[in-house]
Amino acid sequence: MAFPPRHVLVATDLSEASRPALETAAFFGREHGAKLQLLHVFDPSPYVPTTMMAGASALLSQAAKEMRESFERALEERREELFPGLDVELVCLRRDDPGAGIAEQAKAAGADLIIVGSHGRTGLKRVLLGSVAERVVRLAPCPVLVVRPAEEPSEG
Repeated sequence: MAFPPRHVLVATDLSEASRPALETAAFFGREHGAKLQLLHVFDPSPYVPTTMMAGASALLSQAAKEMRESFERALEERREELFPGLDVELVCLRRDDPGAGIAEQAKAAGADLIIVGSHGRTGLKRVLLGSVAERVVRLAPCPVLVVRPAEEPSEG
């Protein structure tokens, strides 16, 4: 990877924990003129009850459409708040495996750096919930910068 990167893909789950990753991407855009792509990957199927899955393709399709519109609005809000004046493309991708979706989008977009946030889970929580960031690192076609949220200062 040439430094500074020219095309940065930043993936977000739209949580507060992903904010430091977005701020890091904004830094690359402001300070180094990198083209930015802001990506959210979603899977609507966990939100449709399994009892409704049989013959529910129309329901799932409508749910996916409404979710995409909501996520696109949320991405636009992030762009306005954190990336004013920067060249930022918004992408909302429907995929059941977010880590693979992020890696595939990076390859398709020709990104030379992926920035992802991490919730910083460890131990059993990480095993049970999985780690999208870890999956991205394994599958990515380019370097990955994992940005963890700042830890709360401890007292004393």
